Amino acid sequence: MNSRIFPNETGPFIGGRLPPGGSGGGDPDAVDLRGLLRTFWKRRWSILGVMLALGALTWFAVSQMTPVYTAQAKLILDPRNPDIITQDKVVADLDLTSQIVNGEIAVLRSNLLIEDAIRTIGAEALAPIDPALAPPSLRERLAERLNILLGRPAEDSPLPAADLDDPARTERLVRAVRRNLSVFSDGDSYVIVVRVEAGDPQVAALLANTLAERYITLQLDTRRDAVGQATDWLEERLTDLRAQVEEAEAAVANFSADSLLKDGGTLENASQQLASLNGQLITARSARVEAEARLDQLEKVIAEEGKEQAARIVTTPAIEALRAQALDLRQKDAVWAQSYDPDHPRRTEIAKELVQIESDITRELDKVIETRRSELEIARLREQSLEGSIGTTEDRVMSITRNSLGLRQLEREAAAARQTYESLLTRVTETRTQKQLQQPDAKMIERATVPGAPSAPRPKLMAVLAAAVGGSLMAGLVFFNEMTATTFRSAREIETETGLPVLALIPAERWRDMKRGIKALRAAPYTVYGERIRQLRTALLMRGGRDLVRSVLVLSSAPGEGKTTTTVALAEMAAMAGKSVIVIDCDLRRSTLQKAFGWSMENDFADFIKGDTTLSDAIFVPPDLGFDVLAAKGPRPDAAEELSVTWLQPVIEELKRVYDVVLIDAPALLAVSDAMILAQVVDTRVYLVAWNATPRAAVSEGLARLAEMRLPIDGIILNKFDQGRSSDPNAKGYTYES
Repeated sequence: MNSRIFPNETGPFIGGRLPPGGSGGGDPDAVDLRGLLRTFWKRRWSILGVMLALGALTWFAVSQMTPVYTAQAKLILDPRNPDIITQDKVVADLDLTSQIVNGEIAVLRSNLLIEDAIRTIGAEALAPIDPALAPPSLRERLAERLNILLGRPAEDSPLPAADLDDPARTERLVRAVRRNLSVFSDGDSYVIVVRVEAGDPQVAALLANTLAERYITLQLDTRRDAVGQATDWLEERLTDLRAQVEEAEAAVANFSADSLLKDGGTLENASQQLASLNGQLITARSARVEAEARLDQLEKVIAEEGKEQAARIVTTPAIEALRAQALDLRQKDAVWAQSYDPDHPRRTEIAKELVQIESDITRELDKVIETRRSELEIARLREQSLEGSIGTTEDRVMSITRNSLGLRQLEREAAAARQTYESLLTRVTETRTQKQLQQPDAKMIERATVPGAPSAPRPKLMAVLAAAVGGSLMAGLVFFNEMTATTFRSAREIETETGLPVLALIPAERWRDMKRGIKALRAAPYTVYGERIRQLRTALLMRGGRDLVRSVLVLSSAPGEGKTTTTVALAEMAAMAGKSVIVIDCDLRRSTLQKAFGWSMENDFADFIKGDTTLSDAIFVPPDLGFDVLAAKGPRPDAAEELSVTWLQPVIEELKRVYDVVLIDAPALLAVSDAMILAQVVDTRVYLVAWNATPRAAVSEGLARLAEMRLPIDGIILNKFDQGRSSDPNAKGYTYES
C-alpha cells in the first residue's frame, strides 16, 4: 500500500501534520519480530495442547506395538589371504571394489542363502518368526472386536503346517527373514553388517550368526568345488596332449632326415653363404663406384681445363718430383731475370728444361689415366662375378626353403603342443595343491549377541518427536497465518501500512444489540470498553487541552464494522463529560439508529432534507440517552440523493452553534458516494477499521479515495479488538472496582 494520503506529497498529511514516528509508513516487507513473538506467546497454549495431544496419542499407539529385538553380526571381506602358491589361482581372490561389495551384500540377502540358513537352524527354533504362528496385530485385534460388535462371524484361519519341508512354510519363513534382514557395508570399510530384527531376541541372534556362518561355509565350498572341477578337466586334457606331443616330435625328426639327403645341406648353411656373398658384393660395388668417380673427375678436368690443370690435382711420386724440379728451375730463372734478358743463354737453357719437365708430367698423367681405367674394369668384373655367385646361391636357398616349409610347420606344431603340454602339466600340479589350501574371502569378526532390550518401538522417543513435529506444524501454521494475513490485527500494522496514528483500540463486546450495549455502557462506564471510548473522545475533542474539534465524521470501508455503535458510544461518553452532543445518522439508505432503538419520531432527517419540516423539529431527543439525534425513521434513498456540500455546510455550522459536539455516522465509503460529500463539511475525519475483518485492500482503497479529494484523515479506530487473541502489547486494559 502507498502510505501517503495525498499523491505528490513528501509524506502523509494528517490534519495538517505528519503522523507520529516518522515521515511515512514503514517498509512493507519488514517483519515485526516482536509482534510475531507476541503472537506465538498468545498461541502458546494452543501449540502446547497440540504437542501434548499428539505426543500422548503417539506414545499410546507405539506402546501397543510388538517389541522388536535387533542382533547383528559383522563380516570383513579380506583380500589379504596368504600367498602360499604364487601362480594364478583357479578361483581368484576378490578385487574389492564398491561393486564387488554390493554383490556380496546381494548374496547375503539372497533367498538361497536364507533358505539354507533356515534349514540349518530347524523348524522349531524359527516358530516365533513364522507369520502364520504370530499373535494377531493391533489392527487385526481391532478388526476382530469391530466384527464382534457388528455381529459378524469370526473367520476360522487354518492352522499352518509345522513341517519345514512344506514349500509354503519355507517360502513364508524366507519372506519373514528377508523382510527383517538388513545387510549393509560399514562406512567405507570392507566390513559387512548382517542385522536381523525379530520379536524373539534368541531368534534374532541365532539368525544373524547362522547367516554369516553359512555365507562363509558356502563361499568356501563353492571355491573348492570350482577348483576340483578344474583339476579333473585338466587331468583329462593332459593325457590327450601327451600323445599329441609324441606324434608331432616324431614327424619333425623324419622330415629333417629326408630333407638333408635331398638338398645336400641345411638352410642355415646356405643362408650363411648367401650373407657372405652379399657382403662381398657390397664391397665390390663400393670399389667400382669409387674407381668410376676418380676417373670421371680426372677426365672432366682434362676436358674443361686441360692436362696441365689436371696434372696439378693428381698426386703421384713421379709427378710430385717433376713439379719440384720445375719449381726449382722457375726460382733460378727468377734470379737470372733480375740481371739478364730472356735471350740470355742461361735463361734459354732453363726454359728448355721447363718444357721437357712439362712433357714428362703429361706422360705421367696419361699413365695415371690408364691405370685408373684398368682399376675400373677390374672392379666391374669382380662385381659381375659376385652377382653370378649370389644368384646361384639364392636359387639354392629358395629350393631348400621350399623344401623346408613342411618342416617348419611340423616344428611349430610340435613346439605348440609341447608348450601347451608343459603349461597344462604345471597347472595340474598347482590346482591339486590349491584344492587343499582354499580359504574364504570373508571371515566373521563379530558374533551377534542376544539383545537385552528391544530396539523398537521406542514410545518415549517417538512421543517426543511427535510432539516436536506437532509443535513445529502448529507454529508454522501460526506463522503462515500471520504472514499471509489480509486484515489488520494490531495498531502497529495499521500505522505501518497507512502512516496514520491509531487513536483508540476498541475491544469487542458481546452485546445482543446496540440498545443494550449503550445501556450497559451507561451502567458501567469504567470498563475496558468505556475507557477506550473515553480515550477516543479525548484524542478527538481535547487536542492539547483545549476544545479544538466541534464536528467529527466517522468513516469505514464497508458496512457492519461497528461504525454506528462506536459513534453512539462516543456521543454517550461526550455527554457524560458534560458536552451537548448530537448524532447525525447520514446513512439514509439503512437508517441504522432508528432500527436499533425503535424510536417513534414525528419528523425526521429525511423530512428536513426534503423541506417538509424545520431543523429543530427534525431533531429527536431520546428519553434514555444523553444526546440528541438527527436520523431518518426508515430507509430513504431518495433523500440521500439530495445531499450536497453547499446544503450540508450551513446545516453543520448551525448545529455547531447549538451543540458542543456534532458526530456524523457516515455510510460505508466504498458502498456509496455520500461519505465523500460528508467528509467535506466536518472539522475532522476518523477511519474505523474492524480488527481481523476489514481487508487491507478495502482500507487502502478508501483512504486513496479520500486522498484524491484532499480530505485528510486524523486517525484510525481499530474496532472489535480481541484482547485475548491480539499480539498488541497495548491492547490490555483495566476496570475500576468498587
